[in-house]
Amino acid sequence: MVKESRRAIGEFSLWMASTRQVLEVLDSREAVNLSSPPKHHEIDGIFLSNLKSNKDTFVYLVQTFSRAAQHGDQDWAHYVKRQCVAYSALALLQPGNFAGASAPPPDYASLKLFLLLEESGQLRAPPGFVQELLSKLETLELPSYPTPHGCLKSLTLGNSNSVIPSTISRLSKKQVTDNIAAEFLMMEELCNNKAAMKLLFESQYWNPKGVSFNMAQVIEMKTILGSFLRLSCYPESQIVAGQLQPIRHPVGQDCFSDCVHKAKLDIDSSVSQVRTFLQASQMKTLNMMKIMLKEPSAQQEVFSWIATVLKHNEIRLKLGYHVGYLMARSSSTGFLFNLLSVLLKLCKPFADPDHPKALWHKIDSTWLLSKHRMDLSNETRLATTRGNAQGENEAGETQEEMDHEEHIEVSKSFGTISEYFFLALRCLNIVHLSQQIKDYAKISRELQERNQSLNQSSEDFHERMAEIAVLVERRLCYDVVLMDPNLVDDLLLFARLIARWLLRVADAPPTILPLPPKPSAMFKAIPEFCVEGVTDILRMVAQTNIPTLELMGMPTLQDLFNFLMVFSSNDVYIKNPYLRGKLLEVMSLLIPRGRNEGFELGGGSLATLFEEHDIARKFLVPTLIRFYVDIEVTGRDYSNNQFYEKFHYRHYMAELLMYIMKFPYYITALKKESENVGEFVRFINMMLNDIIHCIDEGLLKLADIRKIEFERADTQAWNAKPEEERNQEEQHLQTMYGQAGWGLQAATEVLTMMEKLTKHVLDPFLRAELADRVAAMLNYVLKTIAGPRCIELKVQHPEKCYFKPKELLALVVEVFMNLAKHDKFALAVVRDERSYDHEVLVKVHRLIRTHALEDESFCQQFLDYMQVLQESKQSQMELDAKIEEAPDEFLDPITQDIMTDPVILPTSGNVMDRQAIMRHLLSDETDPFNRMKLTPDMLQPAEDLKKRIEEFLASRRT
Repeated sequence: MVKESRRAIGEFSLWMASTRQVLEVLDSREAVNLSSPPKHHEIDGIFLSNLKSNKDTFVYLVQTFSRAAQHGDQDWAHYVKRQCVAYSALALLQPGNFAGASAPPPDYASLKLFLLLEESGQLRAPPGFVQELLSKLETLELPSYPTPHGCLKSLTLGNSNSVIPSTISRLSKKQVTDNIAAEFLMMEELCNNKAAMKLLFESQYWNPKGVSFNMAQVIEMKTILGSFLRLSCYPESQIVAGQLQPIRHPVGQDCFSDCVHKAKLDIDSSVSQVRTFLQASQMKTLNMMKIMLKEPSAQQEVFSWIATVLKHNEIRLKLGYHVGYLMARSSSTGFLFNLLSVLLKLCKPFADPDHPKALWHKIDSTWLLSKHRMDLSNETRLATTRGNAQGENEAGETQEEMDHEEHIEVSKSFGTISEYFFLALRCLNIVHLSQQIKDYAKISRELQERNQSLNQSSEDFHERMAEIAVLVERRLCYDVVLMDPNLVDDLLLFARLIARWLLRVADAPPTILPLPPKPSAMFKAIPEFCVEGVTDILRMVAQTNIPTLELMGMPTLQDLFNFLMVFSSNDVYIKNPYLRGKLLEVMSLLIPRGRNEGFELGGGSLATLFEEHDIARKFLVPTLIRFYVDIEVTGRDYSNNQFYEKFHYRHYMAELLMYIMKFPYYITALKKESENVGEFVRFINMMLNDIIHCIDEGLLKLADIRKIEFERADTQAWNAKPEEERNQEEQHLQTMYGQAGWGLQAATEVLTMMEKLTKHVLDPFLRAELADRVAAMLNYVLKTIAGPRCIELKVQHPEKCYFKPKELLALVVEVFMNLAKHDKFALAVVRDERSYDHEVLVKVHRLIRTHALEDESFCQQFLDYMQVLQESKQSQMELDAKIEEAPDEFLDPITQDIMTDPVILPTSGNVMDRQAIMRHLLSDETDPFNRMKLTPDMLQPAEDLKKRIEEFLASRRT
């Protein structure tokens, strides 16, 4: 009896506990008798009672689900959760059918779901609730929603108040620094439901169909992925009245507007905070896309969406994008940077070329020829196949060779590795990093100039400070994105991957060089932007984040330097000389420099790069010499602005050559290269052309500047001029300063290069076809800057136009004395009747001694050489007098000098002195008498005439 009583008491206790749990879970305020365990119909009864009495049905159901979830695997708890989900679906679809929601707002369902996902909200979604709700909506069938997945579609896409349109609308009102966790969580929940994703892909909120004037902006603002990727702080611009005007970014105004008054530590902290928000947004978008990409069918939709974005933003690559309406048709740069960041992270698992699995070998290069994502057929190729009049293409192949060209079999499908890689590569191209760096450098210069010109005592001081504050705000917005260490690391990793991939497509051997004599058909078909991807990344890092270069790991640095060396030195694989110029430009940025130029670690990994790199030691010198010639000879076929662009790239070539001349191995390589007479002589000839042009450009502009400054000195006459005329002359003066500075800086640079070269190599400079030109150039410069008319070069602000007469004089004299070591130089100097002047040299000697431009020993050597020149001049005059009556047939028909090595021009039959025609052929390989093709190897010695000239000269000397 006692046992039965205890059993009864135990059963009663269990029943009471079960009843209490159910009543607590269902939040029932009435005592209800329940079975043990509770029956489903008993639970339903309590549900119905509570649904009628609760003011907010949905809130009650969510809270009930949460309480039921705490009771583990009990059957009644599972049933309660299922019922909560079912009733929640109905409450969201038909809120008017429940108590307390007779007049719900149009966006009731969206509001409730976002309320569940708000981080700070009182109602938080229990684990698994949203997914179970979506699954229920997926299978729920109601008369009001007869189509497949009708209930789910109504909730997510039914109208402008549905979940996805509401998410887009909410994001359009937010910035990257706002709380957007709920929106991200909502999309992650939807992405985990295949049916919801399928509905999204079929909707206008994924990939809008049709053609729109500004489709790129439509995709950014009106699609779900675009709305997330739009969140940035990158500074943008717009066209106003035909002028490019900066737009103040809301994030910059909120976070950086007062940074002009802050300490650097506080500014860095503000930048770091904004960058943290941006990185978090990018990572959440990445996670969202990764969920989508798990499903093969969803992969294709995501890839198509990215390809559509890139296709509609190709206008960013057009010439004049920053002028006119083109900018209004593209996506924002911040949006594209975010997309690039996500794509780079998708590439990271296979981006390490040294990974044991070598996943990057799965990159299928024929993706570039397939049109399944985008049509790249109009892109300029590394080795194009446009034919010329001789039936050859630009690779020098005949039509027969082209007919037997290796056929490229384009794959029919591509794996995710290829898709990620090439979409990221194209996105990098469209972001146009080089333009972003130009914009960044421009605002940095403007900010520096404004700060330097700021005067606290000026009346407009506060106005100027306000303008500087806006510039600082914009500059910091750039810093957040461009100096993001995560982005920089990802870009460098990607650059290394591109470099290794291109070397692999080029069939580079393990030793890197030599490449096969001719590139494969696949390599020829690669667009130039693939190579530019590496150069743009390295240029960006070198100009914004030098310490990253100094700390770069040697495997990465070696791969990148191998890439730069291999393709800059090979005009068969890279036909465009300007593209090779970009490779050399980037290489010059790897030259270690001082702290004043941002190198805090003394060069770090770069310190011994050039000195120890085997490929550079062997090929860099001939590459630089050949490039100096190629950029002029073949550059005109690739650029409409070839004349000035060649100086841009020759600048970097000169920087490299002057740097490596510090190392003995490269000096030996230079001497060896000078034995390649034809190439080296053309190189020297073009240096002479550059010096003469640039010196003239600079010095003539100095005379114009002096004239305007002289007019301004007469204050009364100047003020009497109309204001418009004065403004025009002021603008003209600033233009003259710029042009003079460009010419003098370029001339100084080439002269410096010549000074380095003539220390080690002399013979090529004093070959018959060059000696007179070299001497005449030096005489001309000395006479211009130290002659009787040098006063015409004196201007008020020589620093504005890079005019440093003392330094220029010393440089020219050093070249002069380097060449003086050769016995042929003196005669070449005195033969220059136009500019050689002993009195000018006397003044030059006085100047270099008085201003201590050179040491005493050098000055004495110069003085001694002046005496040598006088003696040579006297000897030359005596010889000229003796041969004055030379027969006309002994004279060169163009120079009228007596010939020493007459040759016959087979194309016209005329006779010229070899050195005269060779000098002509250096710049123009045509017969000067009929313009027919003429090359040095076609010249025919006039042996009989030469013998008679020698006999004539011998008779006169005796």
